[in-house]
Amino acid sequence: MTLLPLLRRTLVQARYVLIGCCGLLFVFQLVIVGQASAIEEQNSFSRLTELVPAFLQRGLGNRAMLLATFKGTVAFGYFHPVVVVLIAVLAIYFTTEPAHEVEAGLVDLELARSVPRHTIVTRSLVAAAGAVCMAALLMALGTTLGLRVFAQPWFDAPPPRVIALLLLHLASVAAFFGALGLAIASGARRWSTAFFTAALATVVLYLVDFLAIGWPVMRSISWISPFRYYPALAIVAGDAPAWRNVGVLLSSAAALAAIGYWRFERRDL
Repeated sequence: MTLLPLLRRTLVQARYVLIGCCGLLFVFQLVIVGQASAIEEQNSFSRLTELVPAFLQRGLGNRAMLLATFKGTVAFGYFHPVVVVLIAVLAIYFTTEPAHEVEAGLVDLELARSVPRHTIVTRSLVAAAGAVCMAALLMALGTTLGLRVFAQPWFDAPPPRVIALLLLHLASVAAFFGALGLAIASGARRWSTAFFTAALATVVLYLVDFLAIGWPVMRSISWISPFRYYPALAIVAGDAPAWRNVGVLLSSAAALAAIGYWRFERRDL
């Protein structure tokens, strides 16, 4: 029963961050669909192929042309850099809360009430998982509403299965970075140190994956980036392995979460 009061306090404290991020993601999907619909109605996607950078065409091959279609543009809302980094940082925000409680002295009050240490960690993981799921649902709702309001019935929109797979991979990436944030925060004494270290790692690893498209040196080390295991264009094209990449991401997240539990149990508070 101690988990629920801790979880309730976390959600109340983070309500403005959660509402702001989820609202932004919802509106972003609406805007993407509206923009794609306007381009499709003007038959302008054929001209957009000329705007796809050459290095993307070389690195991605024929899949790069998916970005210049209605289906690809709508799906782009699920792997846009702002979206993937924002959801990862949202998960990190919740999983680094133990560092904030250590810094503020709240952990002493919690442990004085015989709260097991693992409950504090579990609370943060549950809150992060709930926040990511809420964001994913609102993104799907934004796309569905956008298609109803802006798109014509004959437009080639991404099927629900593709949207679900994109969201599953996106949530798995967020799970990895949330677990990374927990592993860092479980040994940190300042929340800002834990949060910004994990957030910086998110940006750096995204850049590694992006630069690997056209830079062989980065391609040789791109396996370290979780974003490599989110093959969004392959998912849209329908030729991505369904579960292998999700398995890699979730198993890595589980290992990092286990490290977080272990460090928090053993640390000197």
